[in-house]
Amino acid sequence: MFINSKAIAQLAYSINYRDQYTQKLPVLNGSSIGQHVRHAIKFFQCLFEELSTIIINSDPYFPIQLKVNFDDDNFELIETNFLRELVYMVEHSIHHFALMQIGIQENFKHIKIESNFGVAYSTISHQQKQHVFFKRPQRW
Repeated sequence: MFINSKAIAQLAYSINYRDQYTQKLPVLNGSSIGQHVRHAIKFFQCLFEELSTIIINSDPYFPIQLKVNFDDDNFELIETNFLRELVYMVEHSIHHFALMQIGIQENFKHIKIESNFGVAYSTISHQQKQHVFFKRPQRW
């Protein structure tokens, strides 16, 4: 599993003006493309910073405990593993890419990014299977 680096590079190249990156967009409830980029990156940073404070077993399925805060006084410890958290980070990023896609389509029509930017891998796979399944045979 990977995040499409070509699509991210395309987005970074396209949004080359600070005002586009920081402009608060009504369609995104007043947030900007940049805020969504920073938020997605911050999730990865938090995961890797947390992992740097513990000894990581070479087994990516080695259980780790994740502290989840609901407010200043309440938290839960949840058992998970590194791969599960990494998969969540990728899916969470794709969700924010989808929001960025909406913001760009509505506000920066001159910026072209690929149609699958912000679409979950499972959705792309399903659509590809449907396309093959429903593909009409060519007439001779």
